[in-house]
Parts: sequence; C-alpha cells; structure tokens
Amino acid sequence: MGSVINRIQGMLEELPKSEAKVGRAILDDPSKIVKMSIHELAECSGASGAAVIRFCHSMGLEGFPELKMKLSVELVKPEKTGYYDIEPNEDFEEITRKLVSNTVQTLNDTVGQLDKEKVWLACDMLQQADTIYAYGVGASWLIAEDIAQKWMRAGKHAVAIADPHILAMAFAAGSKNALFFAISNSGETSAVLQLADEAQNNGLQLISLTRFGQNKLKQKADVALETSRAPETELRSAATSSRQAQFLVIDILFYFYASHHYEDMIEQIRASRAATNRFRES
Repeated sequence: MGSVINRIQGMLEELPKSEAKVGRAILDDPSKIVKMSIHELAECSGASGAAVIRFCHSMGLEGFPELKMKLSVELVKPEKTGYYDIEPNEDFEEITRKLVSNTVQTLNDTVGQLDKEKVWLACDMLQQADTIYAYGVGASWLIAEDIAQKWMRAGKHAVAIADPHILAMAFAAGSKNALFFAISNSGETSAVLQLADEAQNNGLQLISLTRFGQNKLKQKADVALETSRAPETELRSAATSSRQAQFLVIDILFYFYASHHYEDMIEQIRASRAATNRFRES
C-alpha cells in the first residue's frame, strides 16, 4: 500500500553517502532496478553490495528481494498519486487537487509501513498504565490533545500538559505506573527529548510518534510508532500531510485498543457521552 519510491525521496538527504548513491540510482530508473541483481545495482550506483543491503534496512525492508518486489508492485499501478508543493498564484481547483493527492499518498504510505506488532505493544502498555501523559510542540500539540481526549473516553487518567516544567513535576510526583506519549515529527525536538529523559528517569514507559527513519526520540522509546515522511517542500505542504498522518496513527491505535477492550470501552463511552449530553442540556 505504501510507496517505497516516496519513502526513498523523503529520506534521501539524510542517508549516508554510500546509501544515498543507491537511492539516487533507484530513483533515476526504478523499472530497471527490478531486473537487476544486487551486484548489478551496486555497480550501477557506484556503491558496494553491503551498501545496498544497508540501504534496504534503512528503508525498513528485510533485504534486496523485498525492495524489488515492492518496486514491481508500485510500477504496475495504473494511477499514482504523489506529493506536490503549492506554486504562486494557483487557482482553487489546483490547490485542492494537490492537497487531496498529498493526503491520500501520506495516509497510504503511513498505513503501508505501520508495524502491527508495535501497535499491539503500545495497546498493552496503554492498558496497563494508571496515567497517560501526552506532549508535543507546535502542530504535534494537537496530537497530544487528541491522545488525552481519546483515552480519557476509554476510562483512563489521560492528560496533555502544555507546560514542560509542570509535566516534569508530574512525572516526579505522580504514579510510577505511568506512560509518556511523546510526539515529534522530526524526533529531534529538544523539549520533547528532555521530557523523554525525565519520564524514563522517573520510571515511566515511553511511546514515541515520529516520522520514519532514525532519530533521537525513537532511540529512547520503549515502543516507536512512525508515520510516512513526505519530501521536503518550499511551502511546507508536507507538514500538513505529516499532521494528518499522525492523527491517522492515533486513530488506528485507539480503535485497535477499543476493539480489543470492547465491553469496557462501550460502558466508558456511554458514560462519557451521557456526561457531555448533560453538560449541553444544562
């Protein structure tokens, strides 16, 4: 479902030089790669066979055969959406078309690389935690609020705290059977990284939500969930896509959680709905 070509485009500038050579060779002519051996790709790209293997692992693939298989499937699709940036003086229809295409591609790419085992582990951690803290900066703060609202409806003590100093105090003073859900698209946001350290120093478990690829937050996490990563664009329309991808991952996690705790969830949702209805009627 996800596009491996888009994944390569999104990560190309962050790869080591030898792996970037492999990525560029693939992007230059993907159809030619599916007919090559690993040694032919290494020669074509000016890299080594070992660099090709490392490249495949950096793309989240088991090896070269899986790369060829995914490229083959992608190349026979009759219609390919993609990522587009906004240009000067575009009309309404063109902007709309581009943003819809970006959204569709982002959601497909995110679902295509989402690890089911990690979703299982995250659900188990969320079920066992007495308290769930959520935090993000900028657009990621919206995701933190969504997490808190969803798991509050599930009957959990779930809070999103905007002040990092207060959140750090909560880690120290609150239940040790707690969980910190840290959100940062880049995985390099300094405030989020500091809070991740504080959480783990106080014995809290850590779930991270970042874009695909290596980053500091992912390395700290007990469970690392990832979204797809769009190629960088001048007007940051890719940032809009990343936010939608983050919401999708949280939605999938929540409904997976709800499905496997169905009876408890039904009662909690009915109770929360009744409470909000009473508030509206008063």
